[in-house]
Amino acid sequence: MQKLNLFAAAVALPLFFAYGCGDDTMSSGTETNGTGDPTAGGEEVCDSEISGAIEADTVWACNHTLKDIVTVKGGAKLTVMPGVTVKGLAGSALVIGKGSQLIAEGTQDQPIVFTSALDPGGRARGDWGGVVLLGEAKNNLVNGAGAAEGLDANDPNYQYGGSDDASSCGSLKWVRVEFAGFELTKDNELNGITFYSCGSGTTVDYVQVNMGKDDGIEMFGGNANMKHLVITGALDDSLDMDQGYTGKIQHVYIHQESSTANYAFEISDQKDNFDAEPRTKPVIANVTAIGTDATGAVETKSAGIRLKEGGALELHNAILVSFHNAAVELTDPATETVATAGGIVLQHNLFWKNSGVDMGATPYIVDMGSAFDLKAFVEDAANNNQIDVDPMLNSYDYGGDITPKAGSPVLGAGMAPAGFDAADYLGAVKDAASDWTRGWTDYSLN
Repeated sequence: MQKLNLFAAAVALPLFFAYGCGDDTMSSGTETNGTGDPTAGGEEVCDSEISGAIEADTVWACNHTLKDIVTVKGGAKLTVMPGVTVKGLAGSALVIGKGSQLIAEGTQDQPIVFTSALDPGGRARGDWGGVVLLGEAKNNLVNGAGAAEGLDANDPNYQYGGSDDASSCGSLKWVRVEFAGFELTKDNELNGITFYSCGSGTTVDYVQVNMGKDDGIEMFGGNANMKHLVITGALDDSLDMDQGYTGKIQHVYIHQESSTANYAFEISDQKDNFDAEPRTKPVIANVTAIGTDATGAVETKSAGIRLKEGGALELHNAILVSFHNAAVELTDPATETVATAGGIVLQHNLFWKNSGVDMGATPYIVDMGSAFDLKAFVEDAANNNQIDVDPMLNSYDYGGDITPKAGSPVLGAGMAPAGFDAADYLGAVKDAASDWTRGWTDYSLN
């Protein structure tokens, strides 16, 4: 193992001071029992195994391996420097407790990577747990409080929720999370990244989750805003939102791996109360979502958008193509009521080659026996949606070039909602010059 001198690290990495952590320790690991206390001489022990709790402000400026559930608690801040790789052994995860923060701000040239401890070529979904952040913003649970799935519900460090919608779980920029989703308890796999009641003070920008065993990213309540997301190869849903999540999300690239996947978006209010407030209602713009039928008809659960349990949604400037099943699924009478009242808005979107399972016969699904006309709802001319139109992307291959070709109908067809980056195009990216997905992402399958 290497040791990184604290002063030398600060000189070599001036961003250390920019984080305002001049008094932070820079070590945590087997030598310190995972407490975040400094090693002798104030040196960080590189490539060490981290276990237990981190209870003091800590900086990781070199690579480490998570040995078990590592919990940042007591208001501590864990700062991970650009270019650092954090590997996870089986059964491990990084949990940021309520009131604590993860500051992981990489760069395009030096992204921060949370990944499997196994070697490339031998990695798989579920090799380790993932990243969990628990916050203090509102959700719509009874008493506004909940406990993270799969973790000890009686441990206050794993509980979430509050009344501070401006609170922060930290900052994730230029970050990749790979091969996560270890099953902690039966039927409770962690997602790649899980945001529990994280407030608007949280920064999420340029984040990829690749090859997760459960959802790519899931939000339980809160109102954290997100930009520049890449979700690839999720076994379950790419983006899952419930318990009153009300954030804004723009610039999203979703690509399902050809052999398996579920929904690109699953949006619900709350499973025990379909009218709980605040109602789940994300506002999402500029999405390119490609399903499993892009490389041939394979029998999968792949589908576009699922709205259920009273969930609401605004979706603008999206491209949804090649989903094996429906492009849009709307279930439960409570969700129909929300749609009728204007709580579901689908405008300036493009749908193409969906419902591959039956040659495009059922691109819209509602409850059996329902009289709700979802086709008319989506295809209303006032929505300016393009139906069965080729978006003319340069590639539909996994991790391929998703920029539109010259003459594509997505160019000039967009209108982003107020408060979003101006975008007169549909999809995650406009052209090669502005393709933000390149240079920091990785689409490895193992």
